[in-house]
Order: sequence, then structure tokens, then C-alpha cells
Amino acid sequence: MTPQQTQTALDAAENELAEARGLIAALAAFINNPANNPTFCRALAQHLGLPEPRQEPP
Repeated sequence: MTPQQTQTALDAAENELAEARGLIAALAAFINNPANNPTFCRALAQHLGLPEPRQEPP
């Protein structure tokens, strides 16, 4: 693999990682939104391997 090909592959991997991080951030925001169904959000977080929603004090 030439240095140019290596850099192109690295750039593509970095772009995919940035997209994945953005998706995870959006999912975390959805899961932690108190307006959403807490049972659904807890199940979604567990299914995706993300931390459970934060508990809001009553």
C-alpha cells in the first residue's frame, strides 16, 4: 500500500468514526431526555450497550 493509499484509508476510517460518535451522541441525548418513555429508553440503552438513562430527582 502506498503512503497515499494509506492516508486515504486513514481519512475514511476517521470519517466513519466521527459519524459513529455523532450517532452515539444523538442516541445518548435521546435516551437521557426526560420527555421520552423511561422504560423504552432504559431498554434501548441496554440493547445498545450504553449507560442507562440518568435518574432525575423527583
